[in-house]
Amino acid sequence: LMNGRGKANGAVGDQTFSKFLFNKDKGTCLGRTAKSWVQILAFYLVFYSLLIAFWIGCLAIFLSTLDEKVPRYYGKGTIIGVNPGVGYQPWLLDDPDSTLIRFNIRDKSSYQKYVDTLDKYLSKYSNLTATRKCVGNQSNAQLFMDGSARPEILSGDDTVKSCRFELDKFSRAGCGKNISYGFSEGKPCVILTLNRLIGWMPIDYAPDSVPEIIKERYKPNFVTLKCDGTSDIDKEHVGNVKYIPEAGIDGKYYPYAVMPNYQQPFVSLFFLMVQ
Repeated sequence: LMNGRGKANGAVGDQTFSKFLFNKDKGTCLGRTAKSWVQILAFYLVFYSLLIAFWIGCLAIFLSTLDEKVPRYYGKGTIIGVNPGVGYQPWLLDDPDSTLIRFNIRDKSSYQKYVDTLDKYLSKYSNLTATRKCVGNQSNAQLFMDGSARPEILSGDDTVKSCRFELDKFSRAGCGKNISYGFSEGKPCVILTLNRLIGWMPIDYAPDSVPEIIKERYKPNFVTLKCDGTSDIDKEHVGNVKYIPEAGIDGKYYPYAVMPNYQQPFVSLFFLMVQ
């Protein structure tokens, strides 16, 4: 009897669920008629369409307030900050965490990766499109206004042309491609750059406040760098270092702004007696 009642209850349950899925007598599916399904689907279609349209409208309004070339907030008090960091080349992509340059002057393969990295980095300077030769008081600051570069500031020009950074002086000083940037002679050249920071300009030292360590090389409107070992042993092995240019990075290439072909300036360190 118990088994019989169990089977009967199961059959009734299956029949009830089947009617819920599709009730032929009432013409319903899942408890709703075709008209009811059309109404509810139409409601949600309109509801979500309006919701998506509202979201797209808000996004469009927000994006219209942004400048593609200038961040809304930059400078003091922002995450960008006011002082640029220092970068260097050759920086190896396959070993990004290592700052150690190690090679054997008698083994070309030991330094070829550094030469290739410098070749690739410097190749962009051969593109002179949208650049100009800045002489005298000419600088990128002439194009800068409210965080961006504007061509209309310079009369007679409708293209933003950044100051051209020329590499001739490095080749003449012994840091050229023809001698593998000094690696083939055991006198490697390393490039130091300042990270691009919109609006940043170097500030000159007062005549009586130039640090003694750079006083002989310092010039106004230049970013003069000084590199040394972190320990006495490091300092001993670094040896003499020649800076190209001696005064450092010329301030005429600042401030940085988004330009068609901004050429980032740098200073080259020529290690003459590295051990």
